[in-house]
Amino acid sequence: MLTTIYYYSATGNSLALARAIAGQLEDSEIQPLSLSRRERTTPSSARVGIIFPIHAWGPPRTVSEFIENLDLSGTRYVFAIASCGGTAAGTLPLLRKAIRKQGGDLHAGFIVRSPGYMESGGDDPPMIATVRRFSGKLFPTAEERLPEIIETVRNEKALDPEHNALLGSILGNFFHTKAVVAFAGMDAAYCVTDNCAGCGNCTRICPRGNVSLQEGKPVWHHDCENCGACATWCARNAIALKGAAAAPRKHNPQIAAADLMHA
Repeated sequence: MLTTIYYYSATGNSLALARAIAGQLEDSEIQPLSLSRRERTTPSSARVGIIFPIHAWGPPRTVSEFIENLDLSGTRYVFAIASCGGTAAGTLPLLRKAIRKQGGDLHAGFIVRSPGYMESGGDDPPMIATVRRFSGKLFPTAEERLPEIIETVRNEKALDPEHNALLGSILGNFFHTKAVVAFAGMDAAYCVTDNCAGCGNCTRICPRGNVSLQEGKPVWHHDCENCGACATWCARNAIALKGAAAAPRKHNPQIAAADLMHA
């Protein structure tokens, strides 16, 4: 295999992009990185790609754990694509630093703009508004950048990891370190309505295996990524935030729940 693309996806954007890139590169495969985040992974491919959404201006905890166990000693070219609804801060420089710590390198890093399906609407909270204010221009969409990405990866060109303006990146990096710690316990805000049929889809779609069924109802174990996959893909809209009504969630229209099931 010439290229292996590892992806992390909750609402489907990263999986859709991984499929689009693999479909245009020769001899390629895609794999969900969440399945091997705690196991040593040694790709046999000459090229490796890592595609993921940005969580609070940095890599999701699941991605960071995967990188900590990734052996790239036999890989000659590594690229990464991080998607965001607005600001990326210094996500890809952080990723490059983590990869270099493991003895590898990030040869090309792209930021793409994708729909933010978890956004609640209304004005941004002050912290988000502050980072956005100092981050500079928005990046183009994944669709707009796809030809450039394919050409860069196919020819194994070097591209410094993209990032936002300096002050926005500094602020984002600072808030990211706080957010990833807080995310783990954010599942305490979830509740289950009487619509739940106990199907167990939430247990299979959670990228961290953070959900189990007890007496036929989902229970969260405080190892949350705050990705919203459990609520997004609930077929009966039975998962909601405490004090709020459950509402249908949006996701990438090219992706079905079965595409993201892990068991």
